[in-house]
Amino acid sequence: MKKIFIPTPLDERIELPKDVTHHVLHVFRYNIKKPIIVTGSDNRCGTYQITEEVDGKAQAKIIEYVESNVSSYRTILVQSLLKGEKLEWVLQKATELNVDTIYLVSTANCVAKYDDKKLQTKVSRWEKIMVEAAQQCGRNQLPTLVVGETLSQVLDIEAKALKLVAYENEEGHTIKDELKIVLNDVSITDILICIGPEGGYQEKEINAIIESGGKSVSLGNTILRAETAAIGSLAMIQYELEL
Repeated sequence: MKKIFIPTPLDERIELPKDVTHHVLHVFRYNIKKPIIVTGSDNRCGTYQITEEVDGKAQAKIIEYVESNVSSYRTILVQSLLKGEKLEWVLQKATELNVDTIYLVSTANCVAKYDDKKLQTKVSRWEKIMVEAAQQCGRNQLPTLVVGETLSQVLDIEAKALKLVAYENEEGHTIKDELKIVLNDVSITDILICIGPEGGYQEKEINAIIESGGKSVSLGNTILRAETAAIGSLAMIQYELEL
């Protein structure tokens, strides 16, 4: 069953935007007789039947509202900016791995630099990539993408989360060790993982995360690329806490 997101709240009858209608009916060539699953801007989800297309916009009526497949845990990725396709790949795969929130931050060793104008253009593209990934994997809710906060601001915003930072020089604690704590502490519902840029975090940034209550963790015996570390850590979190 086709899954789509629309920028308006759900109702008994809804209208799909032109671009969504074009994709579903003319690019994907979806059979109009088959129901579709729709999530609205109010995060409600429902099964709808398309009844007709008017001026390029599909009209649909509700069949039934459905429960959103919300995770027991809120997973937060704090990702330093990466170059081009690497970052797009992280956003796509993190969405598939059911991440709740992604913060993109600029840290000292970031190679990728964006001025405000270029960043806004990029954000639109990144959000589109996440929407497409969510539709493809059948998520009922979109992840939240936050751009423009500093690392210290994110740590303050997510003060209640269990904070982890992947660090190649960490030898004493693994991410598995720390996730065992979560399973034994019902008060922990938010898990945050910090991933540095291609050049890694500077020591002062690692210290700042630890001083905010974070834990330095190893992801294994090999040093991972930034994009591999991001997706690998999210997969580890999902495996330990959700499966």
